[in-house]
Amino acid sequence: MTQKIPLKLSVETVRQHFVDGLSIFVEGGCGQPDAVLDLIAQAKLTQQLRIIDSSVPTMQALDVNRISTGAILNSGFFLGDYRALHEEGRFEFTPAFHSARYRAMEKAYDISIALIKVSLPDAAGFCSVGLHGDYSAAMLARATLVIAEINAHMPYIADAPKVALSDIDYVVEGDGELLEYAVAEGSETDLLIAEHIAGLVEDGDCLQLGIGSLPVSIMKKLGGKQHLGVHTGLLTEAFMPLVESGVIDGSRKSQDKGKITAGVIAGSREFYRWCESCPDLQIRPVSYTHDAGVLAQIDNLVAINTTLEIDLFGQFNSETIRGKQIGGGGGLIDFLRGAQSSKGGRSILALQATAKRGAISKIVPILNTAPVTGMRSDIDYVVTEYGIARLANLSLEKRAEALVGIAHPDFRTGLTQQWAELLSKF
Repeated sequence: MTQKIPLKLSVETVRQHFVDGLSIFVEGGCGQPDAVLDLIAQAKLTQQLRIIDSSVPTMQALDVNRISTGAILNSGFFLGDYRALHEEGRFEFTPAFHSARYRAMEKAYDISIALIKVSLPDAAGFCSVGLHGDYSAAMLARATLVIAEINAHMPYIADAPKVALSDIDYVVEGDGELLEYAVAEGSETDLLIAEHIAGLVEDGDCLQLGIGSLPVSIMKKLGGKQHLGVHTGLLTEAFMPLVESGVIDGSRKSQDKGKITAGVIAGSREFYRWCESCPDLQIRPVSYTHDAGVLAQIDNLVAINTTLEIDLFGQFNSETIRGKQIGGGGGLIDFLRGAQSSKGGRSILALQATAKRGAISKIVPILNTAPVTGMRSDIDYVVTEYGIARLANLSLEKRAEALVGIAHPDFRTGLTQQWAELLSKF
């Protein structure tokens, strides 16, 4: 039987298939299929479409108008670039755990068209999803149409999900360089926080780190550790020196022994080439990287993430500043709870003690103008530049005392007084 060969996407084909009412998934990060989006833009669509976004915060944001000026964007992150869409009534911000959002992509969103970017095919006619494996085979199987940019710059990662050419309906050949992800070096305060966190990491632990500059600082402090493993949603360049030095070898992982497990890769082009040649790298979809059952099977999983503010009850906000939405919860809670379900696991939440050059405490009496990203019962370790507070299994009063102890000294007296007032009404 002759294998199906995907057709070349054309403007006419776009106009034929992109009709009112469809939901369309667009891959994000360095997997954003720009060659496909450029061709779709030529069709100058005005159809009412629902675009399901998977952009990577601080790396890229999707310009939904490239698809249709009548489209609305659905995203789990309220990025700054999306505020104008929100004001136009064309943005659906959907708070959800990362794992739940991707389960919805498989079932609830009824995705008709998937726009992805893949590597060149191998001799057997299979393309690697390369560096961005968050979407699942189940989602692609449910889509009526799969449209792929085949790009030679996308590394062929051997241990990553594959997409058969016969399962792709239309292709666009792309030669644009992959989007890069750069993060500033951590501040002196970040280095102090990283020093505290490094003291909580033991030889043989399996690490998950979130997004931002703090992971860079943390990695600099882990050079003296041995046999660390990695199971993370986002793998950045900060991990590379520890892999090359042998600190990260995965030899003690209880799940995927010897493997570096990640869902999305973000970094420089040099890092992308390094990933292609890394024999231990495996790319997995969100349905694996963030799955509660999988995480519970990883012994000594240490989840390290950041937040914006925390109150004395232990509730924290990772999404808004002064009531203004600036992001989303992402996979934070997936990993926070997963680490606490792990045998020997720990979750660590980090934040600088103050904002606005010391004018505002980020440890507050109670969250008043922010949604609760994580409940007080979710908390394990909290770290600032002033030390470590372990809140798990502490009483209400003791956890408040511990948090005051790692607040900036200028705010401790006020926090203690405000806590007493809160407690008098408890």
